[in-house]
Amino acid sequence: MQRVVVRTIGGPEQLTVETASEPLRPGPGQLLVEVEAAGVNFLDVQQRRGTSKVPLPHPLGLEGVGRVCEVGDGVDGSAGLLALGCRVSWFDVRGSYASHLLVPAARAIPVPDSFSVGQALIFQALTAQYLATEYRSISPGDRVLVHSAAGGVGQLLIQWLKHLGAWVVGTVSTDAKANIARSAGADAVINYGRDYSFADAVQSLTAGKGVDLVFDSVGEATLKASLKSLARGGTVVSFGFASGHPHEFDPRDLIVPCTRLAGGSVFSYNAEPAELQRRAAAVIGAIEAGWLRPSAGTAYPLARVADAHRDIEGRSTDGKLYLVP
Repeated sequence: MQRVVVRTIGGPEQLTVETASEPLRPGPGQLLVEVEAAGVNFLDVQQRRGTSKVPLPHPLGLEGVGRVCEVGDGVDGSAGLLALGCRVSWFDVRGSYASHLLVPAARAIPVPDSFSVGQALIFQALTAQYLATEYRSISPGDRVLVHSAAGGVGQLLIQWLKHLGAWVVGTVSTDAKANIARSAGADAVINYGRDYSFADAVQSLTAGKGVDLVFDSVGEATLKASLKSLARGGTVVSFGFASGHPHEFDPRDLIVPCTRLAGGSVFSYNAEPAELQRRAAAVIGAIEAGWLRPSAGTAYPLARVADAHRDIEGRSTDGKLYLVP
C-alpha cells in the first residue's frame, strides 16, 4: 500500500509517497477499497500549508473513488451495493491519497460503473448541490453571482443554478477561464484579473439592482465587494477562503441595505449518513439525466502529487484534479 503523507508543514516538496509495511484489514463497519482515483481539493493544500490545522504526520486527501476488495463485519451487502467488486465514491475520509483505503461503509456512495472518474468523484458536486438548495428557493429570473466560476465547484454550481432557472454571472481571473464559465452556462462573466474588482460590473449588468445571492469561496479579497453586489434582501454565502480569512466584520454593515451574510460547509450538510445518501442520490440522478456535467478532470500519477498541488495553487487549472495510484 502506498499513501501520501505530510510530515512537515510547508510547500509541495513536503509531500512524500510512503509505502506501508503492514496490509490493511477492514474492521467492523468498514470497507477496504482499492483506490481508482483520489480527488485533489484546495482544502488539501491548506492542510499542507498549515492554514487548516491538522496533526502531524498527516495522511493527505479526503475524496476518492474505487472498488471494494474486502468487507468488514456488520456491513450489509445484501443489496449488492457494498459487496466485493462494487464501485464506490466517498469524501471526508482522511488519507484518500493512497492506493488502498479503509472507508466507513456509512460514508460509501455506490456509483455507476458507466461514470467517468470526473463524474464519480462527488465532493464538488455535493458542494454545488447543498449551495444551490439550502440558502434560497431559486426561482426563474433570480440573479446569482458565482465566484471562481471556472473551478470545479463553480462550473457545477452554475449548471445547478441554471437548471433551477437563475440568471448567473461568474467571476474569473483570465479570459480562458471566462470561456470555461460561459461553457458551463453563465449568462455573463466578469474577468476580475488579479485585483478582484467586480462590484461595479455587477451593478452595471443588473441595471443597478444587484444580485439576490452570491457564492463566495475566495474570502478576504472578495467578501466586502460581494456584500456591495447584493440587492436588498440578498445573501452572501461564504464557504471558503482561497485568498485568506476576511478581516473583522461589523454586522451593522448589513442593516441599512437589508442584506445577509451566511456560512456553509459541505461537511456539516452531509454529516449524517442518511443526508449524505440523499444528496448523493440527487447528484447521481442529475448526472444520469444529463444536465449536470462534471468535467473530465486532469489526472496525475500519485508520484506527481507535488505537481498537482503546484498547479492548483497557481490557479492555472480548471475543473477537477485527481491522483491515480
